[in-house]
Amino acid sequence: MKKEIKVGIIGLGFIGKIHAQAYMALPQLYGKNALKAKLAAVLRTHKGDEPELIASLGNPLELMNMNEFMKQGLDVVDICSPNNLHFEQIKAVLPHKAHIYCEKPIALNLEQAHEITRLADEAGILTHTAFVFRYYPGVRQMKAILDSGALGEIYNFRTHYFHNSYMDPLRPISWRLQWDSSGGGALADLGIHIIDMLRFLLGDVGWVRCETDTFIKQRPAKAGSNEMVPVDVDDWALCTIGLQSGVRGVLEVTRLSGGVGDSMRFEVFGSRGSLIFDLNQPEYAFYYDQNRQQTLIGLQDFPTPQGERPFSQIQPARKMSMGFFRDAHAASIYDFLLNISEGKKSNIDFHTATKAQEVLEAAYISSKHHGEKIQLPLP
Repeated sequence: MKKEIKVGIIGLGFIGKIHAQAYMALPQLYGKNALKAKLAAVLRTHKGDEPELIASLGNPLELMNMNEFMKQGLDVVDICSPNNLHFEQIKAVLPHKAHIYCEKPIALNLEQAHEITRLADEAGILTHTAFVFRYYPGVRQMKAILDSGALGEIYNFRTHYFHNSYMDPLRPISWRLQWDSSGGGALADLGIHIIDMLRFLLGDVGWVRCETDTFIKQRPAKAGSNEMVPVDVDDWALCTIGLQSGVRGVLEVTRLSGGVGDSMRFEVFGSRGSLIFDLNQPEYAFYYDQNRQQTLIGLQDFPTPQGERPFSQIQPARKMSMGFFRDAHAASIYDFLLNISEGKKSNIDFHTATKAQEVLEAAYISSKHHGEKIQLPLP
């Protein structure tokens, strides 16, 4: 493996900036022996209007042409563009044999996800998806406790993820609010995270029932405009989900939770206790031990789950923390870079992302059929 991994980022909006800053922070977060990554190029729809930002990122080339971007000898391409661009951008990267890190969901639909997964396998590259909830300390603690069997027989789960970011009916239309560019609304944007978290913690999904609704059905074409554009994605979704193991539970998401911003909670109940992860306290899982009749908080003496990297290798030190959101993105990125250096497949490669995409697609099929029970795998 090269001493320095050359990275290119496609898209430098909000999440692209988070990724870019993570690459720059790796030496600070992981020390002098950390893998070194150089942000060599960014592919954007516009350039030249953020010189201070570009300078702070080590002056990567700002490019607007995919061919020029791929001529930079990149080892890793990190895709942070809108959902509808992922499919073609991934296909454009594959002939160059660069490894691919991609934001979620990896495609607009299951057909696209299957195709790019197959093409990535044929290209012999490594892939990784930004399911960053796996990199919160409390979620890792939940995984270790569940894999140990400490909760006994799992009875049920419930989870929600609420944002209030679209409460203003005058917030203009954007790619996230139109099906052709997003592949879904709150469920695709927020729910895909907890679909992956559900699979990570409790296993594969066997069936889905889902209802969705769109409360604000049109929005201004742009700020201050009187022209209104239809919104054709969900503002809210409620799913009942059955796992292949027989465990059942509920998942609810919305981007219209007035007064409740960025609230996410995941609860698991079993014969010997319960587990709770709350995004407002992401450092800890809350483990209720029925035998002790006591709630235990934080890291417990449970072994690292099989196939997972010890979290101490990728979790930024507390005194170096950039905040849990940025730390989770940094840990996800660093985990992938370590996988590349070791020639090891990621646990959240495109195969895993496609499994999450399948659950998402099944939920939308169910919603279109008035909450009909949809069995997985889909035909």
